[in-house]
Amino acid sequence: MFEAWNISELIILAVAILGGLVLALDDWRGMLLAWALMGMGGGVLLQQTMEVPRELVGVQILDSALLASLFYLVGRRAQTNIPRTLSARPVIHWRFRILAALFLYTIARMMVIRFPLPIASPPLLIVTYTLIGIGLLIATLSRSPLKAGLGVLTMLNGYQISYLAVQDSLLAIGLMAGMNLLVAFLIVALTLVRQEVSA
Repeated sequence: MFEAWNISELIILAVAILGGLVLALDDWRGMLLAWALMGMGGGVLLQQTMEVPRELVGVQILDSALLASLFYLVGRRAQTNIPRTLSARPVIHWRFRILAALFLYTIARMMVIRFPLPIASPPLLIVTYTLIGIGLLIATLSRSPLKAGLGVLTMLNGYQISYLAVQDSLLAIGLMAGMNLLVAFLIVALTLVRQEVSA
């Protein structure tokens, strides 16, 4: 079952490491870059494993890049006006967050071996479980609206990877992109509201 995975293994590790960086980094620019690369890596893994049409994978990669660009513009504005809007002091030390990401990755691998699901291949399930766990941890540990919103989007990215392996239609990926856009607008609104309150 795990023999045909040699090509996908590096992508799985890269996506898991980028998710861990989103969790561990306190600098919002590095966090956004890691999140955008993580979303793109998930799209590449989807193409590599399930032979999903390249157009659909391209839409997912473009979606990650556009949302990261939107967050960057909002982050620049918030940092220029009120520097503390994006840099709330982290609740948990970054070393603990790195260990938590490694633990979640290990748990995801164990779950795939112990409870395999027929709906998706093992590499996609590992990435799905890892991103959902890391996203939940980011959302619960973050004080900044931008970082908490990225946690929610990370969970959605994990869910999308397994969902698109089953339903690879243009309508499905359009609905997922629309949901990501809605969450992104909520994140932008919360960041701007916090900026106004801090002023």
